[in-house]
Amino acid sequence: METLIDNSLNLIKYVALYIRKSRAESMEDLEKHRMTLVELCKKRGWKYVEYLEVANSDSIDMRPEFKKLLKEIEDGIYDAVCVVEYDRLGRGDLGDQDRIKKAFQKSETYIVTPDKTFNLNDDNDETYADLKGFFARQEYKMIKKRLRQGKKVGSRRGQWTNGTPPFPYVYQQYMNQYNDKGLVVHEERFKVYREMVEMALDNIPPGKIAIHLNQLGLRTVRGCNWSGITVQRILIDETHLGKIISNKTIGDGHKNKNPNAKPAEMIPRNEWIVVENCHVAIKTQQEHDKIIELIGNRRTISHKSRHQSYAFTGLIECEQCGHFHSFHMRGANTNLPYMRACHHQSATGEQCHNAGIRMSEFEEMVLNKISEYKQNFIVGNNENDSELEKLKTLIAQQEEAIIKQKRAISIINDAYELGDYTREEWLERKKKRDIEIHMLEDSLYELTKRINSFKQLSDMERLEALTNFFEHITSTTTQSERNELYRTIIKRIIWYRKGDDKRLEIEFK
Repeated sequence: METLIDNSLNLIKYVALYIRKSRAESMEDLEKHRMTLVELCKKRGWKYVEYLEVANSDSIDMRPEFKKLLKEIEDGIYDAVCVVEYDRLGRGDLGDQDRIKKAFQKSETYIVTPDKTFNLNDDNDETYADLKGFFARQEYKMIKKRLRQGKKVGSRRGQWTNGTPPFPYVYQQYMNQYNDKGLVVHEERFKVYREMVEMALDNIPPGKIAIHLNQLGLRTVRGCNWSGITVQRILIDETHLGKIISNKTIGDGHKNKNPNAKPAEMIPRNEWIVVENCHVAIKTQQEHDKIIELIGNRRTISHKSRHQSYAFTGLIECEQCGHFHSFHMRGANTNLPYMRACHHQSATGEQCHNAGIRMSEFEEMVLNKISEYKQNFIVGNNENDSELEKLKTLIAQQEEAIIKQKRAISIINDAYELGDYTREEWLERKKKRDIEIHMLEDSLYELTKRINSFKQLSDMERLEALTNFFEHITSTTTQSERNELYRTIIKRIIWYRKGDDKRLEIEFK
């Protein structure tokens, strides 16, 4: 056995060092592992490239450095991969472990640890590696189970177990403050937080609070601009009442999560576990309740908006910033609707200045545009018919081409069974045909989508819809009915106005 190992080591010249930190280890441990592998390479005279991974996930897809390394292993770039322990390559499910093993086998790449060299094309080494992988997976599952249990027990004891603390808290210690396994207040951040609370109690919306903080040059803990959503989440967080709340959700709600993870679901509030007086409270219950009430009132949508009570509700988009215009009745004793000017503000408070207009004037402009569209549509009828015929011809050609390619694959398969091709020739020819079919099917899908848009309404039906619109738009008096009528032919209206410069573009359905 010693001779076999020595012979395999003599074949190794160029290696990759994969260094991954496990859950229980520190960055100091990571450096120790790195030095161990570097010394091994220097002793053997190997050239090496380092891959450092801090991710703790068992899934390959959640470890970007190893994913990159695995691709290079499959390409046969390295003679070997060095790790401090075999299980550092992965403790994922059987699918991941099989993927790793096959990559090393196909590329004939060795796995080198300080204690052993693995050649996975050798039956004994493969069996040994399978056993190592099995026990590593069991150990990993046990560690995860203990961590989950530890988080549950810790939260019930009033300890912070939820990762990064909410602003303005920090974990365990700040200056002369200390809370074992709990939260303490960051004094400088606390001043910013209290300013948020006072502004919120003055009924200033979270978006404007965010703009105020950005104008002062203040940034979030991660150095980003404040946003209204971030401010609102901080304001309604009950952690600031001195509580620790757990058992709020089940599943995984992270953006980058394990493919096998269950989606996150909220648990009813009466099943939450709430532990009081865990750390210093930085707002009162009365303040919290008032903020929740004010934010809740601001979320309430007006009765008219809910019932589409303006003719162009949800249809007019600002050309400058992309936000939708709203409407109001100007004057106490008038019933004339106006489109409001767009006052949307950027993260730094820069305001959009797209002006509004009296709706009667705006509607006249819209009706003129629709009339032009109707006239152009009638003139261009033959062009639409011609385009439809072209699409039908292209679809027929694509379908015929796919049939021919599938027939060719059938012939290739028959020839392989008769022994006319080697396995490599068969795979190469079949792969070429498969690629052709894939490209043809993609093209067919796009053509089908285009022809479906023609089929949704025939030319006569389109013309009928436009005629129906003009017959009823003058007689329909309620705003909600007019809105529904406009929506039958209009997808959206792009609006711009500055002084006397007025323009609109209509995107028709």
